[in-house]
Amino acid sequence: MTRILPRLIDKITAQAKSEKNYASPSLKRKKKPKSLYKPVLPVPSVNPTEYSQASLLLAPRNPIVNAKNYIRHKTLPPRPSFAPTDPKKLDPPRQMNEKEFEWWANPYLRMLTSPLRKCAITGRHLPSDLLVRLVPLRVPASVVQDKKRGSQPASVLIPDGLLHPKYAARQRSGGAVYTLCWRQILLQTTQKGFHNPTSPGVVASPRIHDHVAHLLRLRVLQELELLAEKLENAVRCRLDCGSSDSILRLLTKEEWESINSTGALPYDNAAAVLVVPPVDEGRIPNMSALPPDDEEYPAECPPVSTLLPMKSHAWSDELRSTLHVLRIPLYNGMSAFPSRSQRATLHALLLRVVNADRSYKLINSKRESVPSSTSEQGSDVSNTSHVFLLCSDSYTAKRGDTAAVALALWRLRMFESEGWMNNDR
Repeated sequence: MTRILPRLIDKITAQAKSEKNYASPSLKRKKKPKSLYKPVLPVPSVNPTEYSQASLLLAPRNPIVNAKNYIRHKTLPPRPSFAPTDPKKLDPPRQMNEKEFEWWANPYLRMLTSPLRKCAITGRHLPSDLLVRLVPLRVPASVVQDKKRGSQPASVLIPDGLLHPKYAARQRSGGAVYTLCWRQILLQTTQKGFHNPTSPGVVASPRIHDHVAHLLRLRVLQELELLAEKLENAVRCRLDCGSSDSILRLLTKEEWESINSTGALPYDNAAAVLVVPPVDEGRIPNMSALPPDDEEYPAECPPVSTLLPMKSHAWSDELRSTLHVLRIPLYNGMSAFPSRSQRATLHALLLRVVNADRSYKLINSKRESVPSSTSEQGSDVSNTSHVFLLCSDSYTAKRGDTAAVALALWRLRMFESEGWMNNDR
């Protein structure tokens, strides 16, 4: 033993100083394939005269013994942005076609096609984008010991999955539940209690509704930041993403007055309208996950959003009773973002997207030798209002995911008790 220990210590020290990896290959985690797709074998004949063994069970690759080889699997879904792939792969990702881009640019279609989950309060199965995911968070033992154990729960429900996956990973919890994306439902959960059969003894936090509202606002800021980064990367790399239609632009004062006078939007590809006045320059932008402490709720505050009809979808009096007019949400920045620091961040991100979109259109016009219009150049700054128009169609989806911004804004609208009642059509 006395002779083995010194040699063992020297061996361990040499391995620690060496740059080689001595890990066993069997301990490395194998990469799971993203797709299970593979060409399906042709259906064999069931005629016994075609087999020398006179039995289908003795034939190689028969569908009875090797049934797994005849299972059909779906291919990978298409991507909105094309990336070079390995041609040797059986199922390489492909780029979306024009029709798929049109579906991808519709935020309401993307919400309805999200996975179905069951609401723990109403018992209805709804798309997950219409729900809020709650997971139990175990309270540390030190907190439980400081207070009486009878009054302090072992776990508390907190919202999860509301932020973008780039900024916050989704927690893997077996006791996750879903509720409607509605403030009144969460208030009912905290007042009357909540029973989770998978995780007994779990209660909802008393301020969970304010926490969810803050995370939904933060998701809007994150989607705008990702959109700005993608547009700036397209300008930096001088990428040609097809059409140069406006993604986000400031409306002129004449356009805003026309919308107020008519009460309708004349833009076919409009996804949302945001009224965000500038905030004082001394306000520091805030994108923290912690709730802000500078929220203001005026006595006479407009609603979070209102719906404006589209002029091109105005039906006659006979069809109006059966067909609904397409309506576009108009969001009030003062009500949707009561925190001045968050509203300053929202205004800065909107201007960042506008400037990046304007730079891309300028580069594209020089490439095609086509002069841009006066409204696209934005030459008269004094004539612009503080109203932003967000557009989403099959052409803008090739440059940036504006539908994700519209989806995040709609989830915030749903949470503030708007859009669930029939009288809000």
